[in-house]
Amino acid sequence: MKLLAAAVLLGPLVIGGQQQASNPRSGWPCGARLDTSFFQIAEGSGGHLLLLAPEEIGDSATLLTAFGSHPQTIFRLAGSLRSGVHELRVPIDPSVESVLFSISVQCLQVAHVLRPSGLLAVGDDVTDVSSFRAERMVIVKRPEPGIWTMRVSGSGVSGIMAQARTTMGLTQVEFAPAGRTTFTAVPTPGVENVVRLHLTGKVAEIRASLVTGESRRLVELPLEAGDTDGSYLSRFTPGAEPFRILVAGKDVAGVAFQRMHAPLLAATR
Repeated sequence: MKLLAAAVLLGPLVIGGQQQASNPRSGWPCGARLDTSFFQIAEGSGGHLLLLAPEEIGDSATLLTAFGSHPQTIFRLAGSLRSGVHELRVPIDPSVESVLFSISVQCLQVAHVLRPSGLLAVGDDVTDVSSFRAERMVIVKRPEPGIWTMRVSGSGVSGIMAQARTTMGLTQVEFAPAGRTTFTAVPTPGVENVVRLHLTGKVAEIRASLVTGESRRLVELPLEAGDTDGSYLSRFTPGAEPFRILVAGKDVAGVAFQRMHAPLLAATR
C-alpha cells in the first residue's frame, strides 16, 4: 500500500511560493526542522513525500487525487538535493495517456517541466499546480513521446518523481530466497534472492537493474522469461544499500520506455 507522507515543517512561516519558486531568503521552508520519519515512511512504502506547511494540508486533495490516478512510476529520486540546477531526463512512451511530474524540495527555487522540444510544458493539455511553497505538480494529458526534462534547483530534502496512467506497467515485484517457492514483497538479507517481475503491454529488449534512492545504478539484473506471459526472473544478493527496481526497454514501435518499482527496499535482518 502506498502512503502519503505530508511532512509538516516546523519554523517561521512566510508568504511565498508564487508560480514556480519559493522565496530562498525566507526562513521557511529552508530553515525548517523536518521529522525524517515522514521521509522514511514515504520512501519505504513507495508513497509520496509532500513538504506542506500546516495550513497547506487542507488544500492537498488535488495532489492526492492526481497521484492516485497515475499509478505507474517512471522516474523517482529522493534524498538531499545539492545546490545548483539539475536536469532530470524522463522517457515518455506512446502508451502514456497522462503523466504527472511532482517536484517537492525543502528549499525550492526553480521547478520547470520541459517538453521533448525543449519548450516549457504549458497549454490546454497541461494542469499546473503551483500554489504550494515547496511543491509543484505538472500534469500533461496525452504527452508527446520522447525525453521530457524536469529542471530543478534548490536544496534540502527532496522527493522528485514522474508517474503515469498507462497500459504498459510494472505490476508485480516479488522476492524469494533461491531454492524456495514462497515469494514476498521484500528480499531476504544475506542470501541469493530470486526476483520475479511482471510487465503488462507489448515490450521488447527488456533489461532491469537495481538503483539507489537517488536513481544511481547499483547493479544490472540479467533477466530470463518466467512461466507466464509478461513475467521475468533474475537473481541477486542484496547489499547494504537500499534500492529500487528499474525496468527499461522498447515498445513494439521501438520507442524507449522506463518503469520503476516505487518502494525503496532494504534487506534487513
